[in-house]
Amino acid sequence: MGTKRKQAEVSGNGATSDTTGQEVSISIDRTPANIQPVLATFLAAVPPVASSFSTYRYIANSKNDDCIVVSETDKVEYVGQNFENGKPLINGCRYMIGVYDPEKDTVVFRQAPYVRVNTVIKSLKNSRGVAERTNPSQIPQARNDLGVEFGSKKQKAGIRAEERNRINMDNVRNDMSVIGASIEQRASTMPSEEEIAKENEKARPVPKYDPDAKTAAEIYDMEDVLSKSNAAFINALALAKATDPEEHRKYVPVRTEFVAKKIEQIIGQKKPDLALLRRVMYLAYLIRFVNIGSKVIQNRESCIRSLCCSPEIATVIFDKFADCVAGTANPDGSPVYKKTPASESRLMCHIFVLMLSLNNWILFPADVAADLGLPIRETNRYLESVGCKLEPISSSDAASKGRKAAAASKKAVLKAPVKFPKANLRGKK
Repeated sequence: MGTKRKQAEVSGNGATSDTTGQEVSISIDRTPANIQPVLATFLAAVPPVASSFSTYRYIANSKNDDCIVVSETDKVEYVGQNFENGKPLINGCRYMIGVYDPEKDTVVFRQAPYVRVNTVIKSLKNSRGVAERTNPSQIPQARNDLGVEFGSKKQKAGIRAEERNRINMDNVRNDMSVIGASIEQRASTMPSEEEIAKENEKARPVPKYDPDAKTAAEIYDMEDVLSKSNAAFINALALAKATDPEEHRKYVPVRTEFVAKKIEQIIGQKKPDLALLRRVMYLAYLIRFVNIGSKVIQNRESCIRSLCCSPEIATVIFDKFADCVAGTANPDGSPVYKKTPASESRLMCHIFVLMLSLNNWILFPADVAADLGLPIRETNRYLESVGCKLEPISSSDAASKGRKAAAASKKAVLKAPVKFPKANLRGKK
Protein backbone atom coordinates (compact mmCIF):
# COMPACT_ATOMS: atom_id res chain seq x y z
CA MET A 1 0.00 0.00 0.00
CA GLY A 2 1.45 3.40 -0.90
CA THR A 3 2.08 6.03 1.74
CA LYS A 4 0.76 9.58 1.78
CA ARG A 5 2.94 12.54 2.56
CA LYS A 6 1.69 15.01 5.16
CA GLN A 7 2.71 18.65 5.08
CA ALA A 8 5.10 19.51 7.96
CA GLU A 9 3.51 21.81 10.53
CA VAL A 10 6.86 23.54 11.12
CA SER A 11 9.62 24.65 8.78
CA GLY A 12 11.80 21.84 7.42
CA ASN A 13 11.61 18.85 5.12
CA GLY A 14 8.83 16.34 5.69
CA ALA A 15 8.87 12.57 5.16
CA THR A 16 6.65 9.66 6.11
CA SER A 17 7.14 6.07 7.21
CA ASP A 18 4.70 3.17 7.10
CA THR A 19 6.64 0.49 9.02
CA THR A 20 3.65 -0.34 11.27
CA GLY A 21 0.82 0.42 8.88
CA GLN A 22 0.47 3.87 10.44
CA GLU A 23 1.37 7.16 8.72
CA VAL A 24 3.96 9.24 10.60
CA SER A 25 5.07 12.72 9.57
CA ILE A 26 8.74 13.60 10.14
CA SER A 27 9.93 17.22 10.14
CA ILE A 28 12.75 19.47 11.28
CA ASP A 29 11.86 22.48 13.40
CA ARG A 30 14.16 25.47 12.86
CA THR A 31 11.93 28.09 14.43
CA PRO A 32 13.07 29.82 17.70
CA ALA A 33 11.86 28.03 20.85
CA ASN A 34 11.35 29.13 24.46
CA ILE A 35 12.84 25.85 25.68
CA GLN A 36 15.96 24.72 23.79
CA PRO A 37 16.91 21.01 24.09
CA VAL A 38 20.56 20.52 25.00
CA LEU A 39 22.81 17.43 25.08
CA ALA A 40 25.19 17.64 28.06
CA THR A 41 28.27 15.73 29.22
CA PHE A 42 29.13 16.04 32.94
CA LEU A 43 32.88 15.92 33.58
CA ALA A 44 32.55 15.21 37.32
CA ALA A 45 29.61 14.99 39.75
CA VAL A 46 26.17 14.35 38.21
CA PRO A 47 23.43 16.71 39.48
CA PRO A 48 20.31 15.41 41.28
CA VAL A 49 17.45 14.07 39.15
CA ALA A 50 15.15 17.02 39.92
CA SER A 51 17.75 19.68 38.98
CA SER A 52 16.76 22.40 36.52
CA PHE A 53 19.18 24.18 34.18
CA SER A 54 18.90 27.66 32.66
CA THR A 55 20.12 28.24 29.08
CA TYR A 56 21.62 31.57 27.91
CA ARG A 57 22.92 32.71 24.54
CA TYR A 58 26.52 33.89 24.48
CA ILE A 59 26.17 37.43 23.12
CA ALA A 60 29.96 38.04 22.99
CA ASN A 61 30.08 35.76 19.95
CA SER A 62 28.23 36.52 16.72
CA LYS A 63 27.26 32.88 16.23
CA ASN A 64 23.64 32.21 17.13
CA ASP A 65 24.21 28.67 18.39
CA ASP A 66 26.75 29.55 21.12
CA CYS A 67 25.08 28.97 24.48
CA ILE A 68 25.78 28.59 28.20
CA VAL A 69 23.84 26.40 30.68
CA VAL A 70 23.98 26.83 34.46
CA SER A 71 22.52 25.20 37.58
CA GLU A 72 23.45 24.93 41.23
CA THR A 73 22.82 23.09 44.50
CA ASP A 74 23.71 24.09 48.07
CA LYS A 75 27.33 22.98 47.61
CA VAL A 76 28.02 22.73 43.87
CA GLU A 77 27.62 24.89 40.76
CA TYR A 78 27.25 23.41 37.26
CA VAL A 79 28.40 25.60 34.34
CA GLY A 80 28.57 24.38 30.74
CA GLN A 81 29.06 25.76 27.23
CA ASN A 82 29.13 24.47 23.67
CA PHE A 83 32.26 26.40 22.66
CA GLU A 84 35.83 26.83 23.85
CA ASN A 85 38.37 29.52 22.89
CA GLY A 86 35.91 30.88 20.34
CA LYS A 87 35.47 27.53 18.56
CA PRO A 88 32.70 24.88 18.79
CA LEU A 89 33.36 21.87 20.98
CA ILE A 90 32.59 19.52 18.08
CA ASN A 91 33.00 19.91 14.33
CA GLY A 92 31.66 17.91 11.41
CA CYS A 93 28.46 16.64 13.03
CA ARG A 94 25.28 17.89 14.63
CA TYR A 95 22.96 16.33 17.19
CA MET A 96 19.19 16.24 16.73
CA ILE A 97 16.49 15.45 19.29
CA GLY A 98 13.14 14.15 18.06
CA VAL A 99 9.80 14.43 19.85
CA TYR A 100 7.02 12.01 18.88
CA ASP A 101 3.39 13.19 19.18
CA PRO A 102 1.17 10.06 19.27
CA GLU A 103 -2.01 12.09 18.80
CA LYS A 104 -0.85 13.74 15.57
CA ASP A 105 1.51 10.91 14.47
CA THR A 106 4.36 13.37 13.98
CA VAL A 107 8.05 13.34 14.85
CA VAL A 108 9.61 16.81 15.08
CA PHE A 109 13.41 17.06 15.17
CA ARG A 110 15.22 20.06 16.62
CA GLN A 111 18.94 20.71 16.61
CA ALA A 112 20.46 20.31 20.11
CA PRO A 113 23.77 22.00 21.02
CA TYR A 114 26.38 19.72 22.64
CA VAL A 115 27.45 21.17 25.99
CA ARG A 116 30.30 20.13 28.26
CA VAL A 117 29.39 20.87 31.90
CA ASN A 118 32.08 21.62 34.49
CA THR A 119 31.54 21.29 38.24
CA VAL A 120 32.57 24.08 40.63
CA ILE A 121 32.63 23.55 44.40
CA LYS A 122 31.28 26.67 46.08
CA SER A 123 33.54 26.43 49.13
CA LEU A 124 36.63 26.33 46.87
CA LYS A 125 35.30 28.97 44.49
CA ASN A 126 35.21 31.67 47.16
CA SER A 127 38.85 31.17 48.09
CA ARG A 128 40.32 30.76 44.59
CA GLY A 129 39.06 33.97 42.99
CA VAL A 130 37.30 34.66 39.70
CA ALA A 131 40.45 35.10 37.59
CA GLU A 132 41.78 31.68 38.55
CA ARG A 133 38.48 29.92 37.88
CA THR A 134 38.06 31.46 34.43
CA ASN A 135 41.61 30.65 33.31
CA PRO A 136 41.61 27.49 31.08
CA SER A 137 45.09 26.59 32.36
CA GLN A 138 43.59 26.03 35.83
CA ILE A 139 41.21 23.27 34.69
CA PRO A 140 43.58 20.43 35.81
CA GLN A 141 43.91 22.06 39.22
CA ALA A 142 40.12 22.37 39.47
CA ARG A 143 39.77 18.65 38.72
CA ASN A 144 42.32 17.88 41.45
CA ASP A 145 40.34 20.01 43.91
CA LEU A 146 37.20 18.09 42.98
CA GLY A 147 39.02 14.78 43.50
CA VAL A 148 40.26 15.86 46.92
CA GLU A 149 36.72 16.85 47.89
CA PHE A 150 34.83 13.80 46.59
CA GLY A 151 37.40 11.16 45.62
CA SER A 152 38.33 7.94 47.40
CA LYS A 153 41.29 7.69 49.77
CA LYS A 154 43.44 6.20 47.02
CA GLN A 155 42.55 9.00 44.59
CA LYS A 156 43.26 11.67 47.18
CA ALA A 157 46.64 10.14 47.99
CA GLY A 158 47.55 10.04 44.29
CA ILE A 159 46.58 13.69 43.79
CA ARG A 160 48.62 14.80 46.78
CA ALA A 161 51.64 12.80 45.60
CA GLU A 162 51.41 14.30 42.11
CA GLU A 163 51.20 17.82 43.49
CA ARG A 164 54.24 17.23 45.71
CA ASN A 165 56.27 16.11 42.68
CA ARG A 166 55.37 19.25 40.75
CA ILE A 167 56.64 21.73 43.35
CA ASN A 168 59.29 24.16 42.08
CA MET A 169 61.20 25.46 45.08
CA ASP A 170 62.46 28.56 43.21
CA ASN A 171 58.91 29.62 42.47
CA VAL A 172 57.93 28.89 46.05
CA ARG A 173 60.65 31.19 47.39
CA ASN A 174 59.61 33.99 45.04
CA ASP A 175 55.97 33.61 46.01
CA MET A 176 56.40 33.31 49.78
CA SER A 177 54.47 36.51 50.42
CA VAL A 178 51.60 35.40 48.20
CA ILE A 179 51.49 31.95 49.83
CA GLY A 180 51.56 33.48 53.29
CA ALA A 181 48.69 35.82 52.45
CA SER A 182 46.67 32.94 50.97
CA ILE A 183 47.22 30.77 54.05
CA GLU A 184 46.27 33.64 56.33
CA GLN A 185 43.12 34.32 54.31
CA ARG A 186 42.02 30.67 54.35
CA ALA A 187 42.81 30.30 58.05
CA SER A 188 40.63 33.29 58.83
CA THR A 189 37.63 31.66 57.11
CA MET A 190 38.05 28.21 58.67
CA PRO A 191 35.56 27.38 61.46
CA SER A 192 36.89 27.01 64.97
CA GLU A 193 36.76 23.78 66.94
CA GLU A 194 33.88 25.19 68.99
CA GLU A 195 31.91 26.07 65.84
CA ILE A 196 32.47 22.58 64.42
CA ALA A 197 31.27 21.07 67.71
CA LYS A 198 28.09 23.17 67.59
CA GLU A 199 27.40 22.10 64.00
CA ASN A 200 27.82 18.45 64.98
CA GLU A 201 25.43 18.95 67.89
CA LYS A 202 22.81 20.27 65.48
CA ALA A 203 23.39 17.30 63.17
CA ARG A 204 22.64 14.67 65.85
CA PRO A 205 20.12 12.08 64.54
CA VAL A 206 17.80 12.57 67.54
CA PRO A 207 14.48 14.47 67.73
CA LYS A 208 14.40 18.03 69.02
CA TYR A 209 15.60 18.15 72.62
CA ASP A 210 16.09 20.59 75.49
CA PRO A 211 19.61 20.32 76.98
CA ASP A 212 18.44 22.25 80.07
CA ALA A 213 15.40 20.07 80.84
CA LYS A 214 14.87 19.27 84.52
CA THR A 215 13.09 15.92 84.06
CA ALA A 216 13.44 13.05 81.61
CA ALA A 217 9.92 13.63 80.24
CA GLU A 218 10.88 17.21 79.27
CA ILE A 219 14.07 16.32 77.36
CA TYR A 220 12.54 15.38 74.02
CA ASP A 221 9.86 17.27 72.12
CA MET A 222 7.37 14.48 71.42
CA GLU A 223 5.51 16.83 69.09
CA ASP A 224 8.59 16.61 66.85
CA VAL A 225 8.49 12.80 67.03
CA LEU A 226 4.74 12.54 66.28
CA SER A 227 2.78 15.76 65.91
CA LYS A 228 -0.88 15.93 66.91
CA SER A 229 -1.88 16.78 63.33
CA ASN A 230 -0.17 13.62 62.03
CA ALA A 231 -1.41 11.48 64.93
CA ALA A 232 -4.98 12.29 63.87
CA PHE A 233 -4.49 9.99 60.85
CA ILE A 234 -3.82 6.95 63.11
CA ASN A 235 -7.05 5.04 63.83
CA ALA A 236 -6.43 4.21 67.49
CA LEU A 237 -10.14 4.04 68.35
CA ALA A 238 -10.71 1.03 66.11
CA LEU A 239 -7.79 -0.77 67.77
CA ALA A 240 -9.11 0.09 71.24
CA LYS A 241 -12.49 -1.47 70.38
CA ALA A 242 -10.91 -4.71 69.13
CA THR A 243 -11.39 -7.28 71.92
CA ASP A 244 -9.58 -10.22 70.32
CA PRO A 245 -5.73 -9.90 70.20
CA GLU A 246 -5.84 -11.49 66.74
CA GLU A 247 -7.84 -8.49 65.49
CA HIS A 248 -4.94 -6.24 66.46
CA ARG A 249 -3.05 -7.50 63.41
CA LYS A 250 -5.43 -5.54 61.20
CA TYR A 251 -4.17 -2.27 62.67
CA VAL A 252 -0.58 -3.07 63.76
CA PRO A 253 1.83 -4.31 61.02
CA VAL A 254 4.41 -5.83 63.41
CA ARG A 255 4.12 -8.00 66.52
CA THR A 256 7.12 -7.33 68.70
CA GLU A 257 6.88 -8.25 72.37
CA PHE A 258 7.26 -4.61 73.44
CA VAL A 259 4.47 -3.38 71.12
CA ALA A 260 2.12 -6.23 72.08
CA LYS A 261 2.56 -5.63 75.84
CA LYS A 262 2.00 -1.88 75.56
CA ILE A 263 -1.18 -2.40 73.50
CA GLU A 264 -2.53 -4.87 76.09
CA GLN A 265 -1.71 -2.48 78.95
CA ILE A 266 -3.42 0.50 77.32
CA ILE A 267 -6.50 -1.38 76.06
CA GLY A 268 -6.84 -3.13 79.44
CA GLN A 269 -7.62 0.16 81.17
CA LYS A 270 -11.20 1.28 81.76
CA LYS A 271 -10.62 4.35 79.63
CA PRO A 272 -7.77 3.68 77.17
CA ASP A 273 -5.38 6.57 76.55
CA LEU A 274 -5.77 7.02 72.80
CA ALA A 275 -2.79 9.39 72.59
CA LEU A 276 -0.47 6.73 74.02
CA LEU A 277 -2.08 4.08 71.81
CA ARG A 278 -1.36 6.18 68.71
CA ARG A 279 2.25 6.49 69.87
CA VAL A 280 2.52 2.69 70.14
CA MET A 281 1.00 2.25 66.68
CA TYR A 282 3.40 4.81 65.22
CA LEU A 283 6.27 2.90 66.85
CA ALA A 284 5.03 -0.25 65.08
CA TYR A 285 4.99 1.59 61.73
CA LEU A 286 8.60 2.72 62.24
CA ILE A 287 9.70 -0.84 63.08
CA ARG A 288 7.89 -1.97 59.93
CA PHE A 289 9.87 0.61 57.93
CA VAL A 290 13.13 -0.79 59.36
CA ASN A 291 12.28 -4.22 57.95
CA ILE A 292 11.35 -3.04 54.43
CA GLY A 293 13.94 -4.16 51.87
CA SER A 294 16.08 -1.87 49.76
CA LYS A 295 14.37 -2.88 46.48
CA VAL A 296 10.95 -1.84 47.79
CA ILE A 297 12.20 1.45 49.21
CA GLN A 298 13.69 2.50 45.87
CA ASN A 299 10.21 3.41 44.61
CA ARG A 300 8.40 5.92 46.79
CA GLU A 301 4.85 4.88 45.92
CA SER A 302 5.40 1.13 46.37
CA CYS A 303 7.14 1.68 49.71
CA ILE A 304 4.29 3.85 51.00
CA ARG A 305 1.82 1.07 50.14
CA SER A 306 4.01 -1.49 51.98
CA LEU A 307 3.90 0.38 55.31
CA CYS A 308 0.35 -0.89 56.02
CA CYS A 309 -0.90 2.39 57.49
CA SER A 310 -2.71 5.49 56.29
CA PRO A 311 -1.10 7.18 53.26
CA GLU A 312 -0.61 10.38 55.25
CA ILE A 313 1.42 8.67 57.99
CA ALA A 314 3.32 6.55 55.43
CA THR A 315 4.28 9.72 53.54
CA VAL A 316 5.52 11.38 56.74
CA ILE A 317 7.68 8.35 57.60
CA PHE A 318 9.09 7.98 54.08
CA ASP A 319 9.96 11.66 53.66
CA LYS A 320 11.65 11.75 57.07
CA PHE A 321 13.71 8.56 56.93
CA ALA A 322 14.49 7.95 53.22
CA ASP A 323 17.02 9.89 51.13
CA CYS A 324 16.94 10.53 47.39
CA VAL A 325 19.88 9.14 45.39
CA ALA A 326 21.20 11.92 43.16
CA GLY A 327 21.72 11.16 39.49
CA THR A 328 19.58 7.98 39.38
CA ALA A 329 16.04 7.18 38.29
CA ASN A 330 13.66 4.20 38.28
CA PRO A 331 12.42 2.70 34.98
CA ASP A 332 9.28 4.85 35.28
CA GLY A 333 11.40 8.00 35.59
CA SER A 334 10.78 8.56 39.31
CA PRO A 335 13.74 9.30 41.65
CA VAL A 336 15.47 6.42 43.45
CA TYR A 337 15.43 6.42 47.26
CA LYS A 338 17.35 4.46 49.86
CA LYS A 339 18.08 4.34 53.59
CA THR A 340 21.51 5.87 54.09
CA PRO A 341 23.57 5.34 57.28
CA ALA A 342 22.50 8.82 58.42
CA SER A 343 18.78 8.17 57.83
CA GLU A 344 19.01 4.73 59.49
CA SER A 345 20.59 6.30 62.58
CA ARG A 346 17.85 8.93 62.62
CA LEU A 347 15.16 6.23 62.30
CA MET A 348 16.59 4.05 65.11
CA CYS A 349 17.01 7.02 67.45
CA HIS A 350 13.34 7.96 66.95
CA ILE A 351 12.36 4.33 67.69
CA PHE A 352 14.33 4.27 70.94
CA VAL A 353 12.96 7.64 72.06
CA LEU A 354 9.42 6.34 71.47
CA MET A 355 10.15 3.15 73.43
CA LEU A 356 11.64 5.15 76.31
CA SER A 357 8.62 7.47 76.41
CA LEU A 358 6.29 4.46 76.65
CA ASN A 359 8.36 2.71 79.34
CA ASN A 360 8.94 5.47 81.92
CA TRP A 361 12.32 6.36 80.31
CA ILE A 362 13.94 3.02 81.22
CA LEU A 363 14.83 0.14 78.89
CA PHE A 364 16.67 -3.15 79.31
CA PRO A 365 19.10 -3.42 76.35
CA ALA A 366 19.10 -7.24 76.29
CA ASP A 367 15.30 -7.37 76.00
CA VAL A 368 15.21 -4.65 73.34
CA ALA A 369 18.00 -6.27 71.30
CA ALA A 370 16.19 -9.62 71.29
CA ASP A 371 12.85 -7.98 70.46
CA LEU A 372 14.16 -5.93 67.51
CA GLY A 373 16.71 -8.49 66.31
CA LEU A 374 19.72 -6.20 66.88
CA PRO A 375 23.19 -6.99 68.26
CA ILE A 376 23.55 -5.96 71.90
CA ARG A 377 26.46 -3.63 71.09
CA GLU A 378 24.46 -1.81 68.43
CA THR A 379 21.52 -1.52 70.83
CA ASN A 380 23.76 -0.02 73.52
CA ARG A 381 25.21 2.43 70.99
CA TYR A 382 21.76 3.69 69.96
CA LEU A 383 20.68 4.03 73.59
CA GLU A 384 23.78 6.06 74.39
CA SER A 385 23.17 8.17 71.26
CA VAL A 386 19.79 9.31 72.62
CA GLY A 387 21.37 10.22 75.98
CA CYS A 388 20.81 7.08 78.08
CA LYS A 389 23.25 5.95 80.76
CA LEU A 390 23.92 2.23 81.10
CA GLU A 391 23.67 1.21 84.76
CA PRO A 392 23.88 -2.13 86.59
CA ILE A 393 20.52 -3.79 87.26
CA SER A 394 19.43 -3.47 90.87
CA SER A 395 18.43 -6.49 92.94
CA SER A 396 14.75 -5.50 92.74
CA ASP A 397 14.93 -5.29 88.93
CA ALA A 398 16.69 -8.65 88.75
CA ALA A 399 14.06 -10.26 90.99
CA SER A 400 11.17 -8.86 88.98
CA LYS A 401 12.62 -9.77 85.58
CA GLY A 402 14.19 -13.12 86.48
CA ARG A 403 17.41 -14.74 85.36
CA LYS A 404 17.39 -13.22 81.88
CA ALA A 405 17.63 -9.65 83.20
CA ALA A 406 20.11 -10.64 85.90
CA ALA A 407 22.40 -12.16 83.28
CA ALA A 408 22.23 -8.99 81.16
CA SER A 409 23.25 -6.91 84.23
CA LYS A 410 22.55 -3.56 82.49
CA LYS A 411 19.68 -1.15 82.11
CA ALA A 412 19.46 2.10 80.10
CA VAL A 413 18.11 5.13 81.95
CA LEU A 414 17.42 8.57 80.49
CA LYS A 415 18.09 11.30 83.06
CA ALA A 416 18.04 15.09 83.03
CA PRO A 417 20.03 17.08 82.16
CA VAL A 418 20.74 14.96 79.11
CA LYS A 419 24.36 14.23 78.13
CA PHE A 420 25.23 12.85 74.73
CA PRO A 421 28.42 11.09 73.61
CA LYS A 422 31.13 13.48 72.48
CA ALA A 423 30.56 14.50 68.86
CA ASN A 424 33.16 13.65 66.22
CA LEU A 425 34.84 16.98 65.46
CA ARG A 426 35.90 15.77 62.00
CA GLY A 427 32.24 15.62 60.97
CA LYS A 428 30.42 13.04 58.85
CA LYS A 429 31.68 12.07 55.44
